[in-house]
Amino acid sequence: MNDRQPSPDCKASVEAKAERQEPLRAGAALGMVGNVKPVVLASLGLAAVLGTVGFVFAKVDFNAGTSNLSFPLPSSQPLPAHASSKSSPAERLIQTEIDGHTPEGQLILAYQHLARGNETQAFSTAEQLVQRQPDFALAQLLYGDLLLARSGRPEAATQVPQAGAASGAAAVAAASSIEGLRAEAKLRLAALVERPPHNALPRQLLNLTPGVRHAVVVDTSHARLYLFENGADGLKLLRDSYVSIGKLGTGKLQEGDQRTPLGIYHVGVRRDEAAARYGAAALPLNYPSEYDRVLGRGGSSIWLHGERAGNYARGPQSTDGCIVLSNDEMRSLADIVAARETPVVIVEKIEWVDRKLALKAPADNGFEQAYQAWQQARLSQDAVSLRGFYEPGLERGSDSTAARLDANLARMAKQELPVQRLERLSSLPWPDAPGVKIVTYRELSPGGGAPKLKRQYWREKDGHWTIFFDGLVS
Repeated sequence: MNDRQPSPDCKASVEAKAERQEPLRAGAALGMVGNVKPVVLASLGLAAVLGTVGFVFAKVDFNAGTSNLSFPLPSSQPLPAHASSKSSPAERLIQTEIDGHTPEGQLILAYQHLARGNETQAFSTAEQLVQRQPDFALAQLLYGDLLLARSGRPEAATQVPQAGAASGAAAVAAASSIEGLRAEAKLRLAALVERPPHNALPRQLLNLTPGVRHAVVVDTSHARLYLFENGADGLKLLRDSYVSIGKLGTGKLQEGDQRTPLGIYHVGVRRDEAAARYGAAALPLNYPSEYDRVLGRGGSSIWLHGERAGNYARGPQSTDGCIVLSNDEMRSLADIVAARETPVVIVEKIEWVDRKLALKAPADNGFEQAYQAWQQARLSQDAVSLRGFYEPGLERGSDSTAARLDANLARMAKQELPVQRLERLSSLPWPDAPGVKIVTYRELSPGGGAPKLKRQYWREKDGHWTIFFDGLVS
C-alpha cells in the first residue's frame, strides 16, 4: 500500500472585490427567473448534472449517466412525497435532503443553493465550510470560484493553467489537480442524482444471513462506497460515501500497477498505528484472495483507509490501489464493521436487484445441494464422502493443504474430529464469475470453546462443485 502521491494544493487565493455582483442563477433551468452565469456553474461541476435540463456547457458531458435514470433514491432520507421518479436531475438535486452536519453534506448544500439560484446562501455555506475544513480542496475550489464570480471574473473559473516554457511541469500538475477536483465534484453530485431504488440490493448481497451484521459494496465507476446493515428485516442502506481508487483504475494484476482489485474481500483487524500516513483508521483487505491466486493475480497491502493529515479528500483516481475515504467517514466505518467477517464487494458498477423479486429468484440448486452434502458429511465425519469435495493438490490453507487434509480425514474416519454445528454466515458469488462462490462459516465443537471462523472457496467444473480452499480465517 504505497499511496505516496502528494496532496494537491488547490486552495483558491483570489481576492474578492468589495462590491457584490448579481447572484448566480441556475434557477432558469427550473422555470425560475434569474441571471444565469453558466460558465461558473460549468467550473463547479454543477452543470454536469444540470446539463440535461437546458444548459449547454463546455467540457462537461454527463448526460450519458443521467439520461436513462428511472429512480431518485436520496442518500439517507426519502424524497418528498411530491418528488417524482421522472423528475429532472436538477429537481432531484434540489429535493434531496442532506445531512448538513458533515463536510460533504455542507458542500452539497452549497451546490443545492446554486441550483436554486441563491448565490448568497451558496457563498455563505462555502465560506463556513472552508473555515471549518480548510484542507477540503474541493470546498476551497468552490469557494474560490464563487469569489471569482463576485469579483466580476467568472470566466477565470474555467481557465485551467496551460503548460509552457516558463511554467512547465508545475502547470501540468496544477491543471491535473484542478481537473481531478472537477471530476470529484461531478461524482459527488451524480451520487445524489443517480440513486438506486430504495427497495433494491446489490446482487452479490442477496444470500447474506443475519449472522453477517454489515456489508460494504464499492461502486468504482461512481467513486461510491455503500454500507449496509443486516437485521431482522433484512439489509438496509445505512450510508454511502465518496471514495478514491487507484490512479490507473481497476483490475489489479500485480504489485505496483496502481489499480484497485475487483472481487469479494473481507476486512481484517483494524490498524490505527499509522495515522500520519493512512488517516484516522485503516482496515486491510485480504487481497490477493485464494481466487486471485488461482488467477495469477499478485500484489499486496490493499486497504480501506482514511486520508493523511492536511488533505480532506482525494481525486477519484489518485491512490496506488487502496480505497480511501475522508477521515470522518473512515472512522465511522471502522467503528461499525466486524473484523474478518464483514464482506467488501468491489465492482465496476453495482447491479441493483429489487429485493422482492430477489426473494422469488431460483436458488443455485447445484451449489446448494453440494454444500448441504458437504455439511452433512462433515457433521457425520464421513471421510470417504468428504474427500470427493476437495480438489487434489491443494497447497494453501491450514485445513486444505494436501498433507493436512489427509491427516484430518484419517482422524475423521476414527470419529476423532466431531463438530457440534456448522453455521454458514454468507455465500457470495464472485462478481464476474458466478461459478465461484466464497463461503464464510463458523465451526462449533461439542467440547465448547471459541467457535472457529473459516472460509471456503468453491468452483464449478463440468457441473460439479468442488472446494479449492478451506481454512481458518486469520
